[in-house]
Amino acid sequence: MKTKKYFLLVLSIVLFSCNENDEIPNQQSNLQPGVVISFDDDYVDEWFEVNSVLEPYDWKATFFVTKFNQLSTAKIQKLKDLKIDGHEIGGHGLNHLNAPNFISANGTAEYLNQEIIPMETLMNNNDLSTTSFAYPYGARNTTTDNLLLNRFEIVRGTTYGNANPASQNCYYNNNNLVFGLGIDKNYSHFSISYFLSLLEYAKNNNKIVIFYAHKPVPTFQNNYETEYQTLIQICNYVKNNNMKFYKISELFNLQNSI
Repeated sequence: MKTKKYFLLVLSIVLFSCNENDEIPNQQSNLQPGVVISFDDDYVDEWFEVNSVLEPYDWKATFFVTKFNQLSTAKIQKLKDLKIDGHEIGGHGLNHLNAPNFISANGTAEYLNQEIIPMETLMNNNDLSTTSFAYPYGARNTTTDNLLLNRFEIVRGTTYGNANPASQNCYYNNNNLVFGLGIDKNYSHFSISYFLSLLEYAKNNNKIVIFYAHKPVPTFQNNYETEYQTLIQICNYVKNNNMKFYKISELFNLQNSI
């Protein structure tokens, strides 16, 4: 009888412990929900212009720049001014190469020598050193991830589609590899209301949404353009709902503070 009582006591303790563990919040529960807005390529003039448009929202963004060797002195100065203004300048490859394809044909050493090392050198020499990288074309695999995560603190890939917000892959995941959802108007999943639903889900679940764009424009005319109105509505939602604008490097710092 005593053995039976002891068994029941132990069982109740175990069950109680499991229930308590079920109530433990996930690792992101203490995060201030927010958004990473990032831009790819070399649309420096347009990035500089949209910064003036979005300044009233106290926004912050990460600009992943490519073809740094082809930038004029004036554009490099604009990148420096964006950095001074609190934004982040990240790397997007010197030549905008498709990493898996290039490595398959030429090897990792040649990829680093042509795409990464000269980019880092130029950025460092212009006081724009970076700890973050975004894949051109979103093209990646395990080999490229392992290679680049040895050189950068955080690397961004891409994701697509309009899955239910709870199933989307564009939230910070407590990992050095993150995925952004494109908000250019030519994407088949483009919908401002959908983007806002992702922000709402993030707000309600203490998450951080990651978006990426290319060329910000007043009015959409060509592929890989994001209208000001899209960015304004995103920024307005973030500010009105006490969410935070994160730079992508802050995700790495955040991961190491949890």
